[in-house]
Amino acid sequence: MVRKKQNRRGQSQEQPIHEEAVAPSNHLAAESAPPQVYSVSGLTRDIRAIMEAAFDSVWVEGEISNFKTAASGHSYFVLKDDKAQIRCVLFKNHQAGIKFQPADGDHVLVFGRVTVYDDRGEYQIITESMEPRGLGALQKAFEQLKAKLEKEGLFDDDAKKPLPAFPWKIGVVTSPTGAAIRDILNVIRRRNSKVSVLLRPTKVQGEGSAEDIAAGIRDLNTAADVDVIIIGRGGGSLEDLWAFNEEEVARAIFASRVPIVSAVGHEIDFTIADFVADLRAPTPSAAAELTTPVLNEILKDIRSRTEKLMTALRQQVAAYRVLLNRLMGRRFFHQPQEIFSPHVQRLDDLHGRMVRSLGQGLVVHRQRLEDRKHRLVRASPKNKIQLLYANLAGVQNRMVRNVQTQIRFRGEHLEGLLKNLNAVNPLAILERGYSICSKDEKSLTSSTEAKPGDKVKIKLSRGGLDCTVENVLE
Repeated sequence: MVRKKQNRRGQSQEQPIHEEAVAPSNHLAAESAPPQVYSVSGLTRDIRAIMEAAFDSVWVEGEISNFKTAASGHSYFVLKDDKAQIRCVLFKNHQAGIKFQPADGDHVLVFGRVTVYDDRGEYQIITESMEPRGLGALQKAFEQLKAKLEKEGLFDDDAKKPLPAFPWKIGVVTSPTGAAIRDILNVIRRRNSKVSVLLRPTKVQGEGSAEDIAAGIRDLNTAADVDVIIIGRGGGSLEDLWAFNEEEVARAIFASRVPIVSAVGHEIDFTIADFVADLRAPTPSAAAELTTPVLNEILKDIRSRTEKLMTALRQQVAAYRVLLNRLMGRRFFHQPQEIFSPHVQRLDDLHGRMVRSLGQGLVVHRQRLEDRKHRLVRASPKNKIQLLYANLAGVQNRMVRNVQTQIRFRGEHLEGLLKNLNAVNPLAILERGYSICSKDEKSLTSSTEAKPGDKVKIKLSRGGLDCTVENVLE
């Protein structure tokens, strides 16, 4: 017995299945042998092994739902149809091969393997590649990259550089063996044999072609004498032209200091390079025509302009000759002294006006000087000093009077304070015959504070007495 299995390319393979693996168990053996008991993890592990072996390479079609990308870079989503759904995982290392950005609602074809996520006991598809259904993967990637670069301003007209009117060297980035370079060389040779071509051979199709095209653009930018660059190739399918839809090529075109003409495929073919380039040509031959002016036409135009210029110069010389003859016939050429007569007369007039102006000016300045002299006398420092001295004497007198008044007031106030002090001065009381009795440096106010035999001191108005208490009177 065999079982059909798809490999990773969707091809069927036959695998043998042992009969004993599917044969029904012996009824008697089932009655005598104990039943096998699984742990949850053990059963899940066995189910995973069976599913991974049976569905190692599958293509599944459905609609994306709940698409999320974790901080780790891995993406998780649900693939569903109108009757069922299954979880899917798109690990970061597989995302580089997908040429579009999946989103909710996309109808896609997913390739991968079925496995079981042990922690939740759920089966899921480990996605290895993905293609949209209906709209091709390349076309969707084209639209997404176009929208991204347009938002960044790489297609803006303000960023596009004008082509030189008369280029002497044209750089070409294309395959050295393709029809595009032959067409370009034929057109340039036919239109202007004086123009030279610098070819930067590149791959225009297949792996590494986008990197090679971008490097070619950068290489030609290092050549100081390249006036314009043509990039392109002949026609082909979307896959054949895809190198010119890569982001690296678009950014190399945008960064170029040399104007770039994009000539990819046929007139109906459009690539990202066409939108970023300074000029889009429908074919490589058309690019050569747009960048190379016809030499014969240039020479014919130069001859025509030369003839027009010479005609204009002859006419102008003839007109000047007529004017010169007319001027030579005038009288002042025969009597040169008359040329100076008006100037001599004007000089005399100006001299007279100057003399009159000087006289009037002197009178005005003399009056102005007298006026300033009187103002200086009035503003003499001597007068100001005398006035200052007078004001200072008045201030001094007022200050003296104020000081005298303050002294008199302070003296009267001091006398009043002295009288008040004398009124409460204990010495004044002693002068009237009173005395102060103290014991142990403490004044006594009552006879009960002393007892017979105590030593006391008596303070008098003049001097004092040391006494011994003999008797205490109430």
